[in-house]
Amino acid sequence: MTDPLVTVDGLEKYYYENDTLLDRLTGAEPEAVRAVDGVSFEVREGETLGVVGESGCGKSTLAETLMRLREPTGGSVTFDGDPVFDLSGADMDAFRRRAQVMFQDPFSSLDPRMTAGEIITEPLAIHGVGTGDERRRRAESLLEEVGLSADQIDRYPHEFSGGQRQRIGFARALAIDPEFIVLDEPVSALDVSVQAQVLNLLADMQAERDLTYLFIAHDLSVVRHISDRVAVMYLGKVVEVGPTEEIFEDPDHPYTKALLDSVPRAETGEQDRTIETIRGDVPSPRNPPSGCSFRTRCPELIQPPGLSIPQETFREIGELRTRIENGDIDVALRWEQVGDPTREDRAAFADSIYTEAFDTALPDADEATVREAIRALAEGEREPAAATLRERYQSPCEAVEPALPAGDHPAACLLGEQPDDVDAAREEWEADRDAPGVDL
Repeated sequence: MTDPLVTVDGLEKYYYENDTLLDRLTGAEPEAVRAVDGVSFEVREGETLGVVGESGCGKSTLAETLMRLREPTGGSVTFDGDPVFDLSGADMDAFRRRAQVMFQDPFSSLDPRMTAGEIITEPLAIHGVGTGDERRRRAESLLEEVGLSADQIDRYPHEFSGGQRQRIGFARALAIDPEFIVLDEPVSALDVSVQAQVLNLLADMQAERDLTYLFIAHDLSVVRHISDRVAVMYLGKVVEVGPTEEIFEDPDHPYTKALLDSVPRAETGEQDRTIETIRGDVPSPRNPPSGCSFRTRCPELIQPPGLSIPQETFREIGELRTRIENGDIDVALRWEQVGDPTREDRAAFADSIYTEAFDTALPDADEATVREAIRALAEGEREPAAATLRERYQSPCEAVEPALPAGDHPAACLLGEQPDDVDAAREEWEADRDAPGVDL
């Protein structure tokens, strides 16, 4: 196993709202948008680490922050033993020569006022490499290497197709012979046939130049084709990391399983396959869920000790509790809909919410608990209603935040192996939950 070239440890990038001078004068509390929230991983020399996840999960912000195109909120990045966030002056220039970026959009990442030759030679000029003639010859050579013609050196970006523009962007990244390149969705804007050409080019250049890639994408088939290992991101966190084939053939995290299940299959035997889509929307990074960030959409929520009901029923109870806690049920309006302005028929009130919330019958004990909570809500006692459901149905996934354990294929999920401190936190939560008179 090769040594890590890049080590990311607890990297955070938050954007703050309500943080202007006026906000501070009026006493408003800053609100953090957690774009990258405690990410840790390694990129080994000569490998391609793929980073996947839904749009908005923080992939691009992660890449820009570890390259120090954005200043971090917390954490550290080490490049070949040097702390990137401590570099300045000549040391920072040296890092820039060894680490480059290929951006996602071939239409906006190239300056329309510069020729292909000027775009490719700009890094050489910035770092003082060669004379003007030497830089031009270097640009011509790079154009040939990436599959274009040296005769195109004086053309402007608008004279090239999207795939050709990406080749120019790649030539620019290669200009100063870097060791590490961040590829931020380099083929997502290209036609499928052109994607294959660019991917083959990336693989060929990696083999010829012994490059290390961080490859960001949301197309899982592309990631499987080019990556040695894969890191799966969700809501600013890495939830699973492992060798590519292990991730695709035997995923451990429910989110990874759901992502892979959503990939279209070409096999005829898969034509009748039922696809279980990921339910709900991605939570806001302004207010991420407590505990496991994926728990609000997870199909495998852990039930509290002593409870064993169908997973769908357990989730429906949780969704009702969330609506009560968030004040999403308008009690006055519901009494109007029931047709009881005197608010005396609490059974009718409970029936209206119960039949709306549940598609299947609950076990008798659970139905009694749910109706007790709804009757408390009918009296306007929202917190006692929520507490009734919370006491019986709170999942450890809500209270304990999972982490990535050590190993070649870790997953941040309480269903699997977890670090000792996470196991201890879960045991403490279960002990507190079982203690008499404790309100969770």
